[in-house]
Amino acid sequence: MVMLRQAHENLFTRPPDEHFASFDELWATASAQRLRSAEHDAKDTAILFSESGTDVHFGDVTLRLTPYSMSQMAVLARVPAGVLQRLTPETRARVLNQTFPREGRYKCALMDEGRLRAITSDRYRRVWDSELLDEVDRWLLSSGFVPAVPTINSDEHGTNALGNTKPALFRSDRDLFTFFYGDRSPGDDGLGGMRKGVMVFNSEVGASSFGFAVFWFRQMCSNFLIWDALGIKSRRARHMGSVKDVVREFREELVQLSATVTTAELDAFHQAAATRFVPAGGDEDGQAVKRLNREFKLSEADAREVVMLARAPENPGELSVWGIANGITSAAKAYANADDRVRVSSLAGRLMNASLG
Repeated sequence: MVMLRQAHENLFTRPPDEHFASFDELWATASAQRLRSAEHDAKDTAILFSESGTDVHFGDVTLRLTPYSMSQMAVLARVPAGVLQRLTPETRARVLNQTFPREGRYKCALMDEGRLRAITSDRYRRVWDSELLDEVDRWLLSSGFVPAVPTINSDEHGTNALGNTKPALFRSDRDLFTFFYGDRSPGDDGLGGMRKGVMVFNSEVGASSFGFAVFWFRQMCSNFLIWDALGIKSRRARHMGSVKDVVREFREELVQLSATVTTAELDAFHQAAATRFVPAGGDEDGQAVKRLNREFKLSEADAREVVMLARAPENPGELSVWGIANGITSAAKAYANADDRVRVSSLAGRLMNASLG
């Protein structure tokens, strides 16, 4: 079991206008931008920067440079973006016109109402945010999944640490990150109530890869930290030829998902709940402490804390492999340092793998 931080990082690094209150609002924004956007190809020998320093002639089309497309141009020209910003507009244009590579290759411009959102090579394969959100709406939301809000350390409205009720839906002109979950399994499932989670991330402009992750987890706190994640299956691809294969895998994964906890994946978790961490009889707590100390390098004090937490009814109160794994992740939450929390949480995954093969 591990703690996932992606939603947490998006919550605290994005400006408010990149955090959406509903899936419909996110979908409408992405769809409207796709309708506004168009692609235009031109040879790099025909790309010229205007003396204004704010426009680029992309073949027979003139476009206004955005901060992101200007940063892309700086990388292609091998001129530090900070240097370009300090130059006068006329000098900036001369520098870019002299240093921009002229290799006779085609470049693709992504345009949005006269703006150059991005420039990519002719090998780039774009994946539209609205295309992915359409698949989410068709297969995921229709089966009961919802945009994720806090499940612990919050109020009945799912208020997050920033004081609003917006779920884990983020999008900018550069990238997309979303997180959805299904219904919690019944508390009497012997596993403490697991949920299925799905993350989706993408960039229409090449700022990051396309990818998705599917996993089981227990809770997400108001800081958007996802606790006790396991069974993680993830795929990532650059926006080249193979990205369409990963998009197809993504669609197939969504088709197979269900909001109810009925898949064969839970068999392994139930096996962990039925597998003893130490033999029955004698000083079971002491044996568990020794094994944690010997095999997983926990100090005796930390090992005793894990055993005590494993005995707590919510964890679910026994010294099975599942109970000890939950004791480990519960103990990890008390660490002040994030790296220590991740390090200790990872021991639960090691335990599950070692015990269940």
